[in-house]
Amino acid sequence: MTTISTRATPRGATQDGTGGWNAAYIPLKLAVAYLAGTYVLFLTLGRAAESPDLMKLTLFVSATMVALCVGYVVHVAHGSSTRSLRPAAGRRHAAPRRLVVVCATYVLLLGVAQLHVIGISGPAELAHAVTNPGERYFLQLQQEGQFSRPVQLLTLLSALYPLLIPVAVLHWSKLGRLLQLYVVGSLASYAVYYMAIGILKGLGDMLIWWAASYLLLLGSRSIRTSRTMRLASWRHLAAFAAMLVLFLGYMSFNQSDRARTSGQGPAVQGSPVVAGLIGEDLAAGLAITISYPTHGYLGLSHNLSVPFEWTRGTGSSPALSSYIEQYTDLDSQRERRYTTRTEVATGWPDGMYWSTIYPWLASDLTYPGAILLMAVVGWFLAKFWHEAVLQRRVLSMALFGQLALLIAFVPANNQLGQTRPALIGFVSLCALSVLARIQQRMLLQSATAASSLPTGRHHRDAAGGAIRGRRPVSLSRA
Repeated sequence: MTTISTRATPRGATQDGTGGWNAAYIPLKLAVAYLAGTYVLFLTLGRAAESPDLMKLTLFVSATMVALCVGYVVHVAHGSSTRSLRPAAGRRHAAPRRLVVVCATYVLLLGVAQLHVIGISGPAELAHAVTNPGERYFLQLQQEGQFSRPVQLLTLLSALYPLLIPVAVLHWSKLGRLLQLYVVGSLASYAVYYMAIGILKGLGDMLIWWAASYLLLLGSRSIRTSRTMRLASWRHLAAFAAMLVLFLGYMSFNQSDRARTSGQGPAVQGSPVVAGLIGEDLAAGLAITISYPTHGYLGLSHNLSVPFEWTRGTGSSPALSSYIEQYTDLDSQRERRYTTRTEVATGWPDGMYWSTIYPWLASDLTYPGAILLMAVVGWFLAKFWHEAVLQRRVLSMALFGQLALLIAFVPANNQLGQTRPALIGFVSLCALSVLARIQQRMLLQSATAASSLPTGRHHRDAAGGAIRGRRPVSLSRA
């Protein structure tokens, strides 16, 4: 086995001569570049002039990014100071094929069930729905709240969906052609459902999870072991770039069709130059697409001017509020939420326009508390990145994808608590991760206790093979 020499750095990380220290900070660099980039875009091309207090807004947004960095750096400096961000040379990880099959089957069933709920029964209806997203979007708004027992039952297993893409991407070459096609088909069925209702969220989630999974793949040492692997990484990158271009193009078409269908005209006017090239409708759709990651900062600026009222732990998640209203007699505190009160105080419409994630978090935590929570997010982002790349923990892969989704939607809202499937999926993954760690610690304690026994043969046998290095099948691999 190849020995990798490591040396400690004054910053608390380790280096192995191949960029391991730099690899530890890849997610943080991308997260800060994205968040800072969207805010700079707001300042330069957005509606910054309409902000009631631009200096206060800038200081707050800057503080959240600093907190994210502090939390991340603390984990790298102290949480993994004695370990290099590299798997041991020659280490191999078997592909969890059964898990991939189960997750892909779940996504396929969910896509088919959702298509049935919205009344898609044939190719002609599906083609009409996909090519008329504006019409389908407003129809879906009218039909919200439709009850479906199969979909309700599948929602309880929502953790299987965010598991699929990370696990499949990181083990793609080991799945086999048939299973690869099955994964693609299941994801396509679910993507088609979102296209059929004119909503982009599902497509965006897939793209973000794919990007996060590809980032984990790049962070793994195995991708740099040969020229073939490097070529494969470029192919993945080219595929991602193509998907991003297609997504943005479809998003522009989607937004322009919504504006046309509503009959009210676009909320944002397109550039006359761009309109001369691609038409006024599509130019307006492109302008709306560009405004998507920026207009939430104006909403945040309005929310920062509203006094705090505690929502008793329910204000950050509309999904949690909906469960409280449906199954209990308790007040969901919806009227106390920042976004609701800001609409009354300033006219910034709650639900129609975004206000970033921070008013949602601040409804429960206050704005200083929301800043501190971003430090916690940074700490766990570093933790899950380290575990997914170094140890190939399945649950850490999925949770890293969840945090990537949260950060990607920071300019919009609290995406992990916005819908019931998102909330159930995130909470389930967190619970499974905690249980896996408890079980792993118990196994280590048992192995330590067994190793302290006398070295007689009967003692080794009683230890169940722990001294000989056997590891029982358990959640610890997760």
